[in-house]
Amino acid sequence: MLYVKQNNPELHGKVVAGEMSLTDAYNETQRVKLGLSEYRGRNTKKKEFATDFKRIIALHNPSQEELIEEIKKAFPLTWKEFIKF
Repeated sequence: MLYVKQNNPELHGKVVAGEMSLTDAYNETQRVKLGLSEYRGRNTKKKEFATDFKRIIALHNPSQEELIEEIKKAFPLTWKEFIKF
């Protein structure tokens, strides 16, 4: 209960009001914290990076320049070590 209260006060309020079970509130809090589409307990796995990357590419269809710019933003100090022109 304390974990849900600290990480998601809104869901904590729903548990206290009886609108949601503590288990459901905890699972939702974990889902958001871990960036998962669903959380069902300790053995829930994150999606593979390659799968998410392919989905994002298909959805947004970015140019190579856009990809490189985002990599530069994500790794401002080390991107030159990995991207060769």
